[in-house]
Amino acid sequence: MNGFAQGLLSALLRDTHLIAPQLFLMVVATLMLWPGDLFFNRNEKHKWAPITLVILAITAFLVSRTADGEGFSRMFRNDGLTRGFQMLCVAASAGTVLLSTRLLDSLKQQTVEYYALILFSLAGMLFLCGASDLISVYFSIELMAICIYILVAYLRDRATSVEAGMKYFLLGAFSSGILVYGISLLYGAAGGTTTNLADLNQALALTPANSNLLVYAGVLMVLVGMAFKVAAVPFHMWSPDAYEGAPTPITAFMATAPKAAALAAFLRVFGAGFHGVSSDWVLPLTYIAGASMILGNVAAVRQESMKRLLAYSSIAHVGYMLLGVLSGDPMAGAQAVWLYMLIYIVMNTGAFAVVIYLQGKGEGERIEDFKGLGRKHPVLAFAMMIFLLSLAGIPPLVGFFGKFYLFKLAIEQGYVTLTVIALLTSAVSAYYYLGVVNQMYFKAPEGEAAPHGRRPGLHRHPCLHPGAGRHGLRALAAGLGGENLLGLVLSGGSVLRTHPQTPAQKPGRPGFALLRAGSPP
Repeated sequence: MNGFAQGLLSALLRDTHLIAPQLFLMVVATLMLWPGDLFFNRNEKHKWAPITLVILAITAFLVSRTADGEGFSRMFRNDGLTRGFQMLCVAASAGTVLLSTRLLDSLKQQTVEYYALILFSLAGMLFLCGASDLISVYFSIELMAICIYILVAYLRDRATSVEAGMKYFLLGAFSSGILVYGISLLYGAAGGTTTNLADLNQALALTPANSNLLVYAGVLMVLVGMAFKVAAVPFHMWSPDAYEGAPTPITAFMATAPKAAALAAFLRVFGAGFHGVSSDWVLPLTYIAGASMILGNVAAVRQESMKRLLAYSSIAHVGYMLLGVLSGDPMAGAQAVWLYMLIYIVMNTGAFAVVIYLQGKGEGERIEDFKGLGRKHPVLAFAMMIFLLSLAGIPPLVGFFGKFYLFKLAIEQGYVTLTVIALLTSAVSAYYYLGVVNQMYFKAPEGEAAPHGRRPGLHRHPCLHPGAGRHGLRALAAGLGGENLLGLVLSGGSVLRTHPQTPAQKPGRPGFALLRAGSPP
């Protein structure tokens, strides 16, 4: 028994470095919830945002320093795919913390729990990015999702927030049940020997013909459970209500960080674990991607609430990113999705920053609240225009290059019809994004006539206005230099580089070290 315990302890210590960022987050978040004032006064709200940002900076450093490898009985894998998407999750979480300060300052309740829940949820996302076993995928999703359920209902005095949290929780629990049942079917189809993705890929490819229906049902259920987590059609029904009812910073959080983690899991599960049975999931995922593009963009046209517009818009963006998952080239698909997700996080967070600023003035809930923003707050309106047009993929902004490389990859892999749908729905998205721009620049505010002759002065806010303006200008500059940005990503920056270039790789595109079908772990 002593020998077994020593061996177990030795294995744990040997593998701990692979999940050092997650352990750090969970320990710190637990200490933040410790009863009493362990390090800081829990009632000093203004201190917790800077403290959380420092914690996230340390987490990013730990992510960048984690070495490649597998551990914990091959349940978690650390490679370029893991680190790249983990960095996106950390960046999106930092943006959420910055957006939350005004909201939390206005609340009477303590706010340390809010930041602790963000850190716990982020730990789940980091686990999910590196999960290489269906069991670890499930538990990572649950750690991430349970914290978000609570954050959605954080404004417990507001009925819409509590209702949104309850709806999200009930539907999320239902989807988790489907996911677990699908995992159990695949475990049985593989002979009850493994749920590791690499081993499962080989086992499923060798299943006898009489087990094909079992494999198909299991793969389809896993697809449904994971599609719910990214709000892909037709599993999106929770998204608009949850986005509208949640505190706006949490809406921005839900639209970015969890999607990055879930898409990393999509790439690993379907690009590696189910590669040998791709005929079972490619067609359903193709329909899901196309339906997400169509319904997300068409439904957004009819919205009057800005948060619901961005919610349906995020559904459409998920459809675009699923093109990378469908790619037959795992490396190129992961690179294209990573680049698109990076751009999406920056632009979406910027758009929500403008909404939050206007909400502080009693506006911003409805699209009509943006009337005359170009005259009242020129810098803010310019930044919002850049964010929205970049999300629409209008050249020469950086969002155009994200869509260009995804669509180019889809055409190369033979998804011509799906790419045509993506192009047409992108034109629809430009219509409703430009509708907001029209409100800002060509509509006068309610009860106010358009100014004549005199140019209004530039309104400045000590925090948001200059930052928003610089943010928009950087987006424009990045778009004008989009080739350089993509070159940095594809040439293997410190986050993405995992191994030296090999002869089998194209020059300048080292990509991610993804598991391939039939390759050793």
